[in-house]
Amino acid sequence: MNDPTAPAAFRIGCDGWLLTSAAAAILEVEPPAFVPFGCPIPDAPPRHRSGHREVILNTISIGGGGAPSRQSLEPGFTFHIPEVDDVEVFVVDDERVALTAMRAFLEQEGHPVRSFEDPAMALDAMRTRPPEVLVTDLLMPGLSGVDLAREARNLDPEIGVVLVTGAGEEEGVTATQRLDISSYLSKPVEPRELAKATRQAFLARAARQHHQAMTSWMHTAMDRNADAIREVTLGTLSSLMNALDARSDYFQGHSRAVAMQAAAVAQSLGLDEDEVEEIRIAALLHDIGMIGIPDSIVDKPDTLTAEEAARIRSHCSAGAAIIEPMRHLASAPRFILEHHERLDGSGYPAGKKGDEISRGGQIVGVAEAWTGILEGRAYREGRKREEGMEILLLHQGRWFSNEITEALIESDVGVIG
Repeated sequence: MNDPTAPAAFRIGCDGWLLTSAAAAILEVEPPAFVPFGCPIPDAPPRHRSGHREVILNTISIGGGGAPSRQSLEPGFTFHIPEVDDVEVFVVDDERVALTAMRAFLEQEGHPVRSFEDPAMALDAMRTRPPEVLVTDLLMPGLSGVDLAREARNLDPEIGVVLVTGAGEEEGVTATQRLDISSYLSKPVEPRELAKATRQAFLARAARQHHQAMTSWMHTAMDRNADAIREVTLGTLSSLMNALDARSDYFQGHSRAVAMQAAAVAQSLGLDEDEVEEIRIAALLHDIGMIGIPDSIVDKPDTLTAEEAARIRSHCSAGAAIIEPMRHLASAPRFILEHHERLDGSGYPAGKKGDEISRGGQIVGVAEAWTGILEGRAYREGRKREEGMEILLLHQGRWFSNEITEALIESDVGVIG
């Protein structure tokens, strides 16, 4: 399906993406312009460069795989993300050769770029018009990259920041965690890694903006449009999860696979329809807290440092915090928070034991663990089904209850492998 009249951008719709070839580059997928798990929003207002920073409140299509149906919402919600060549980038580095190389590559990728050798001049320019993404060297005379990032966030808390570090500048890792910087790169910067880090910073910014806008909108419209709000919320968050999964080869389709498996386990346990749906939603969104964690940590093939491991463990609490304001999602925040807890207390973030862990949290956890065993990760290959079953049975009663482990084995939906 290709709508030549659609705005040259992609938007989070109720269940998918409307893409142009430029926007498709953000997710590293091939066009067509319309990805079939979504629905277009034909009468959304046209894009214009000066207005793409704002969330557009208008109307939303609600429909499945066929022609979209229209439901009136007062107000409706469309969250607009600019296509990749609308994302303005400031590049700051006192080394002219590195600065010129990064600018040239980003311009080749289609970004509007402003470059600065002097971080103070970059800060002055940001006071007039902050960019979407700041790429800055760490060690510079006068104003360090960390200080510049801090000042930039004071001007616009949603600026995506990519920190570039030289050899031996381990402070960059600590600064990334302290300031919630989206990504960090080591010199010499590889063009592909720069593109990936810029995209990650942009997606993290979009996620924060979406969360703020959706929460504000829901608080004013919840009583009038409870069912529609639920559908819109799940659609937009589902699309955001697709973007998150797409940033890594190891996570393609991961969230949907976990959701399908968790729902199958819940059904096998005889839970009612509403409970099954709550668990499915939590499973679909279980890793939404990973949006702010750099790809360099998520895809690291080697053993994580203590600081990196702590960053990964933070995604449970971060995900629950993102979903918590959405009151109509009921128990989903708790299930997301607990999906890495284990019965024997060996899990995280709180080290809960036994009955301290909700049944929904255990179900999402066993579905995520099973899917992860089969999929593989950057640091290990995926396992065969028989080997995966042996791993689960070895930890039966320690990681998850006997009942839930057996329900997983009985209900394996075969999404992976």
